[in-house]
Amino acid sequence: MHKSPQLSLVIPIFNEADVIPLLFSELNDFKKTLPTATELVLVDDGSSDQSFELLKNTKLQFPKKIIRLSRNFGHQGALLAGLKAAKGVYIVTMDADLQHPLAVIPQMIAQHDQGIDIVLTQRFDSNAVPLLKRSTSRWFYTFINSISQLQINANASDFRSMNRRSLTALLSLPEKRKFLRGIVKWVGFSQVIIPFEVKARVKGQSKYTWLKMVNLALHGITSFSTLPLYLSAIFGGILFILALLYALYVLYIRLVVGAAVEGWASVLFVLLVVGGFISLFLGLAGLYIAAIYDEVKQRPNFIIADQYEA
Repeated sequence: MHKSPQLSLVIPIFNEADVIPLLFSELNDFKKTLPTATELVLVDDGSSDQSFELLKNTKLQFPKKIIRLSRNFGHQGALLAGLKAAKGVYIVTMDADLQHPLAVIPQMIAQHDQGIDIVLTQRFDSNAVPLLKRSTSRWFYTFINSISQLQINANASDFRSMNRRSLTALLSLPEKRKFLRGIVKWVGFSQVIIPFEVKARVKGQSKYTWLKMVNLALHGITSFSTLPLYLSAIFGGILFILALLYALYVLYIRLVVGAAVEGWASVLFVLLVVGGFISLFLGLAGLYIAAIYDEVKQRPNFIIADQYEA
């Protein structure tokens, strides 16, 4: 019977042809520090450059499993593809851009050896991370933690390690829109956090666009909080009561006092405010309906086009 490797390194790749030789070089240099039985699971997330060819042809001192997805399914989909293919007792996920320091991995394994199930990491953003990205990240985690019962540590990262039983629990969840940073916290088990400083990208630019980050944030909010829907109902009820009171006031002035109702500018203002709130509430409801729609379609998170092992 084939023995499972002790460690699986899962690395999603998207148009990283410039970085792959440097990544493999650093992994080879770091080999002595990693467990002897270490496998590399590389997921090509629909790259349009030479990434897949480089993954196959560049020499590496580890057994490697290369998964090529049929198109770009996004970072979360690529991570799930790698996690499902990983066979290790411990499974580490990390990015290919070398911003996640390999030196943290032995610390992760040491925590597992002490009985910890999940080892999370927390970024200490250096000047390598733009100020705007640091600020928006901080605002997002503050917001989602304020509206959700689940608390996600600020500056959470997809650089983490799980043992086999915690990963099995995560992969057993049937939902399709998996916000991994939240789900890893939700499954429970014993967890610790290791801080690390983000390194500068060695080459190229981040493939995680602002649109992708906003989409990920919306997935996180709709996956772990229904508070916006309740707030919509509460504000809707308040606006209804205020509108009813104003209608009674208008009727009193017109029928009892017999005077014309003045202040059409204020009436228009109220209508604009109410209309704005209604549009906001419909938009919030639309986000949750979109989440439900994605779930009921039951489409997979990824489709594998090709696999290669060496």
